[in-house]
Amino acid sequence: MKHGSSSPLTVLGAALGALLGLLLSLPALGATAGLPGQVAPFVVMDERDVKAALKLAKVGRGDRLIDLGSGDGRIVIAAAKRGAEALGVELDPSLVMKARRAAERAGVEQRARFIEGDLFAQDLSTATVVTLYLFPDANLALRPKLLRELSPGTRIVSNSFDLGAWKPDAHIQAASSGGLLLWIVPAPLGGAWCTARGERFQFEQTYHAVRLRKVPPSLGIGASWEGRLRGSKLISDGTEGRLSGRLEGAKLILQASGAASVKATRC
Repeated sequence: MKHGSSSPLTVLGAALGALLGLLLSLPALGATAGLPGQVAPFVVMDERDVKAALKLAKVGRGDRLIDLGSGDGRIVIAAAKRGAEALGVELDPSLVMKARRAAERAGVEQRARFIEGDLFAQDLSTATVVTLYLFPDANLALRPKLLRELSPGTRIVSNSFDLGAWKPDAHIQAASSGGLLLWIVPAPLGGAWCTARGERFQFEQTYHAVRLRKVPPSLGIGASWEGRLRGSKLISDGTEGRLSGRLEGAKLILQASGAASVKATRC
């Protein structure tokens, strides 16, 4: 289910009866117009949620937004009005044409583009923001692609459904659905790192959650540490043993409270 498109994926093997039951339980989402042979219908996204989603992702001038399953184009057009360059990817050709006409009426056709295509085949590497309104199985199928193709710091916003074990950085209420969820793509930090002084330490990483084992003595924060990545920035979870850091290309810079910074590269 998404804000303006149809997906060819089934939802975790659910029968058609379960799908219809879900739709009946969400009458506020709007009318559906699914295509024959496709089980995830076109669901109109409330304009209040469109605005909230773009605000949550802090979309503005200079951003490059890709909406996977763009439907009638409302997310893309709203992003273009904020000054972003926006692309909608949609399987249904009639919805693509409808979205293009809407962009022309809004006067943003130069910044709001729509293509007919498979969202799983779309190159995402140039995006700074990706928006989704898909069923859970589609989100899970997309998760490896999102992590593989998107640069650290890219924002992902999904309406209603999560990305499984990859927990969101924020989850807010929505006007007409199951809420809006935000992820910030984390940098790849896991593995062994070495300082110029010969100190060696290891980061364990699960999505944006990170654990530092065998802390370098020069940091002076104890034997282990846990935190999270927000893009390329390292943030402490607790108040004790506070540590901050950032990745700058191949270099990792760490700093504990009251201590000098420590620079490291991969061993």
